[in-house]
Amino acid sequence: MKFTQLAILLMALVIALLTIVDAGKSKPKPKPKKKSNPTQTVRFGKKISGKSTWFNGHDLKGAACYGNLMGNSNVNAGDSWMIGAVHMKHYKGGDRAACFECAKITAGKRSIVVRIIDDCAGCAPNQIDLTASAFKKLAPLNQGVVKTTYEFVRCPTKGNLKWPKSPKPKSH
Repeated sequence: MKFTQLAILLMALVIALLTIVDAGKSKPKPKPKKKSNPTQTVRFGKKISGKSTWFNGHDLKGAACYGNLMGNSNVNAGDSWMIGAVHMKHYKGGDRAACFECAKITAGKRSIVVRIIDDCAGCAPNQIDLTASAFKKLAPLNQGVVKTTYEFVRCPTKGNLKWPKSPKPKSH
């Protein structure tokens, strides 16, 4: 009788081990994550349809274009600055291809010019996240999102500039 119980126990153990080994083999391998290829180019004079949102408070700290690009992550934007943020990974030419460029953003009959100095990791392609003061020139803050067109333009060098003076605007 003891031999029969031992044989049954060994058979059960072998079946359990085979099941575990087989289960490990049949698991599908995880698919590699797709790399998102940049789809946008900083192109002057070409109007692009998109949307604008706004940010303030903590999100103004550590402007990305100054951090990794210039080695100074202590540049905190002011809410009164006429600046914007885009998702840098959407742009061809490297993560900082859009840094320090200026964009003319239009919503209906209202237009503003902002300087891109920050990254908006959550932004979709063709979206520019604006400081609250810049957004208010296009629509009320409680709207949250506004349909816009934008085009990259030469940065103005005269007038009441409300963005950091350093580095000098790119000349194209």
